[in-house]
Amino acid sequence: MYSKCGRVDYASKFFGLMPERNIYSWNSMISGYARHGLGNKALEVFEQMKKSAQLPDHVTFVGVLSACSHVGLTVEGFQHFESMTKVYKLSPRIEHYSCMVDLLGRAGELNKVEEFIDNMPMSPNILIWRTVLGACGRTNRNPELGRKAAEALLQMDPRNGVNYVLISNMHASGGKWSDVANARTAMNDAAAKKEAGCSWVTMKDGVHVFVSGDKSHPEKDLIYQKLRELNQKIRGAGYVPQTRYALYDLELENKEELLSYHSEKLAVAFVLTRKSTLPIRIMKNLRVCGDCHLAFNYISSISCRLIILRDSNRFHHFENGKCSCGDYW
Repeated sequence: MYSKCGRVDYASKFFGLMPERNIYSWNSMISGYARHGLGNKALEVFEQMKKSAQLPDHVTFVGVLSACSHVGLTVEGFQHFESMTKVYKLSPRIEHYSCMVDLLGRAGELNKVEEFIDNMPMSPNILIWRTVLGACGRTNRNPELGRKAAEALLQMDPRNGVNYVLISNMHASGGKWSDVANARTAMNDAAAKKEAGCSWVTMKDGVHVFVSGDKSHPEKDLIYQKLRELNQKIRGAGYVPQTRYALYDLELENKEELLSYHSEKLAVAFVLTRKSTLPIRIMKNLRVCGDCHLAFNYISSISCRLIILRDSNRFHHFENGKCSCGDYW
């Protein structure tokens, strides 16, 4: 419960106080650390588990492999994956193969991803192909594999807007704007639904929700003023807008402006209009972009505040100019 709420420190404390631990408590602690990007701590708990009388199960290895993925431990990840069958007599399931594809994709090993998928004993599912497509978009490598993933996704789930967004983002990362336009046209033709990106914060007076470029909030003037102040300060500290994450064919100045008003930036600016020293907790329904991630590093430093951002993939803890993920996510 605590780790899912962003308080993995509390989860660790209560885990340490437990007189007895069962498979559920071990798995919860491993998965909790993995979810927060604390892969090394997750693996430490796994080592403790192996020294106890408790044998790992399939759920354990989802947490272990996710931990390796989030911190870039490719070799260790394969060692744990192979130990499932060789040591613990557990047959890997589709979710374990998905973790391995994610591990290789985050490491930019897209040629190995293709080989790994070809040697899988079962057909790749939607999650695996989305993982592949996301990796191709982030790294701008192996476009042939990206096209293969796109074709598979559109065959398996042609009316899901997530697939078209991933395809569009992959083309945008390579500057292929005509292909971006084609992907968006195809999404409209298929009547596919796209989930709107939003971020939200919970305050004493309720939940405040923001979308990119949002001007509907009653305190919008104060929020945008604070956002301009933050932007000026972080630029002075060395921040440079990462315009490659503005996935539209625009002039540089317009790209920078577009990035400035992402929903998570509006959310953090709103919270910083209030006087407090408490950690800032933001939820986001999509993956945080690289520019916002970089900006939050700087904002945590100049504001002297801990910022905990939960996006669709994991928790990010920004403190003193650094993120718990080590900028690897």
